[in-house]
Amino acid sequence: MKKADRENHRPVALVTGGARRVGRQIAISLAEAGFDVAITFNKSASDAAETLDSIQQTGTAAFGLRADLTDCDSAPHIAASVIETFGRLDVLVNNASIYEPGGIKEAKDGQLADMWAIHYRSPLLLCRSVEKQLRKSRGHIVNMLDVLAEKPMPSHAVYCASKAALWNLTLSLARELAPNVTVNGIAPGVVDWPADYPKADRTKYLRRVPLGRAGTPLDVANAVVFFCTKAPYVTGQVLRLDGGRSLT
Repeated sequence: MKKADRENHRPVALVTGGARRVGRQIAISLAEAGFDVAITFNKSASDAAETLDSIQQTGTAAFGLRADLTDCDSAPHIAASVIETFGRLDVLVNNASIYEPGGIKEAKDGQLADMWAIHYRSPLLLCRSVEKQLRKSRGHIVNMLDVLAEKPMPSHAVYCASKAALWNLTLSLARELAPNVTVNGIAPGVVDWPADYPKADRTKYLRRVPLGRAGTPLDVANAVVFFCTKAPYVTGQVLRLDGGRSLT
């Protein structure tokens, strides 16, 4: 499906890391809201195929692109592929992420580089690569952050610091890309338990959540859709989507 094959009148969203978990739900919810959707994936090819099929079932177009976001050259390639396919871009969701332990003593050089690349450098380079298109469409950027950027865990220092960098970038971009593009962030608490997360630790965590439950990928996706469809006068904001956990 090349740009020359059809004239696209529907808005287009790009979701990085959109093959599985939260990214998958964001992509599907944007499709349900009327967007044609492009997703990137790296090692999750089978998950990506299932997600693309689910998007197409909503009646919108879907496009998947394998990309390694630790590679500096991936951002312009992603941008060019999406624009060539759809002819436009209205929304960028920087969702791709890796979550793994790593304090200052344990972190290896490779982990430092990968975390920085995926959580900060690639989002910045993607924003730069699609700036012209987003300004033209008066589009929206949503960066997926984490409440741990404000309340870091020493055992995950590298992850938390790289997410904090993306948090700050969100605020900077909101000023730089105004008035044409809105830029906001979503900082979830737990919205999709890791499979190996101990039951006792889950119970302990939930005791400090005023709403008494973990979040869901749909909670996050609904917030993304809000920023992209219902909030034209909101920019430079970070929504703490944690059931009130950051208050305790």
